[in-house]
Amino acid sequence: MHRYEKAVLEALRKKHPLSLDELAERSGVGRDGMLWAIENLSKERLVEVSRTESSEAILTDEGAHYAASGLPEARLLKRLKEGTVKVSAMQEPEEQIGFQWAKKNGLVKIVGGNIMLSEKGVTDTEEGIAAEKVLRQLSKDPASYGFLAKNSVEAISELSKRNLIRVRKRSRIKDVSITQRGISADLSGRADEGIGALTKSMIASGEWKGKSFKPYDVNVPVERRVGGRLHPLYRLMEKIRRSYISNGFLEVHGPVIDSAFWVFDALFQPQDHPARDAQDTFYLSGIDEAELGEKDYVRQIKNAHTKGWRYRWSLETAKEMVLRTHTTNVSAHYIYDVFSKIGEESASIATPLKFFSLGKVFRNENIDYRHLADFYMTDGIIIGKDLTLANLFDTILKLYGWLGTEIRFKPAYFPFVEPGVELYAYSNELKEWIEFGGAGLIRKEITGFRRKTMNVLAWGVAVERLMQIRPGCNVRSITELYGNSLEWTRGRGGMNECLL
Repeated sequence: MHRYEKAVLEALRKKHPLSLDELAERSGVGRDGMLWAIENLSKERLVEVSRTESSEAILTDEGAHYAASGLPEARLLKRLKEGTVKVSAMQEPEEQIGFQWAKKNGLVKIVGGNIMLSEKGVTDTEEGIAAEKVLRQLSKDPASYGFLAKNSVEAISELSKRNLIRVRKRSRIKDVSITQRGISADLSGRADEGIGALTKSMIASGEWKGKSFKPYDVNVPVERRVGGRLHPLYRLMEKIRRSYISNGFLEVHGPVIDSAFWVFDALFQPQDHPARDAQDTFYLSGIDEAELGEKDYVRQIKNAHTKGWRYRWSLETAKEMVLRTHTTNVSAHYIYDVFSKIGEESASIATPLKFFSLGKVFRNENIDYRHLADFYMTDGIIIGKDLTLANLFDTILKLYGWLGTEIRFKPAYFPFVEPGVELYAYSNELKEWIEFGGAGLIRKEITGFRRKTMNVLAWGVAVERLMQIRPGCNVRSITELYGNSLEWTRGRGGMNECLL
């Protein structure tokens, strides 16, 4: 018997039951050693352990944010105390969340497109929203959950439904008693220390020889340890990257901040196109105008716009600096590099040439379950001879077959391809077809060559939307990918496993 076990039994023989603090003081054994000894003695039925069960509420990341800043509906009520607010003014995600919950709980009413306080809202503005009071109390004292669960049932229920709190059950040792078997156990023998951890020095010196080892029970419950994991979005991008490379593509890179010439003009997008509007594109100031490229190519693009779109093309507009709205600007650079070095009938180039890019893009979008203001996008191009839409469809199906769902192609218009198609895949989670990209054959106005022999297949895919499509990922809104929840990134609900 180990000396820790002996010390615990001797202390309990003098008095029992004892709490852990009392037992630690009487036995002289440290807390970890004492718990180890109690576990062993309990399995041998030499002691009995009495436990208390309790629950506590742990705030999620979103819950901790609201505990510090206030619930969105509470902040809305404070605004309404100063006057009405138009429904159309609720643009930010948290404003929309606050409006929906305030409306659901009868705190506001809508009159002529304006949001106003209801009678209940006036009262809660003065006294405070119950759910917010409970949330702040739990942030200070998670153990107060037991009391609040009985006395603030509605508030606790609402916080749970909104995933602002997570309930965790805890089992604690109340006291320890000695059994009759423990009282009659023989403690006169020599204490068996045993080796608990075999070290490198013990092995090198041979010190372990002739000594006993402490038994190790793999069934003893221990606290869960979670190692580091890659973020699911990063794993998704690596999966995309492997799919491209395994199909013979070379990864290429390009600027995130680029001129409108390469982001729009070189892709045959007219300068008065709605996508260039400040509502969709982030324009930058205080940056030197970019070098657009060879004068002959600039002249070629200018002529293509003037002839094709019949308007006066502006060099100054083309020089404007923007945050790229798609990674197709990288494709534009590489298409120019390739076609500036070869002739249409050149036999010296080994075709097809396959490139892909993967990176962040920026659009001034309203955030919802399918849109973000900054997100990841991947583009692919194939430059070769006698390429057709059939080659394009076959390539898309090969690259994204791992999505595990049906992919459809729908005719669509894009300025830089002709013909063009939109890519759709069915989401079992959302029960709808999700558009995840666009594709087509690059126009001759961009390449500068006729299509008799040399064509360019191109496509672009919104990366985050693939998580809504892939079965088993259970992503209803792409905003979930940026929630920074540790439980989520650790793979709860099979999140990481869906990308295997």
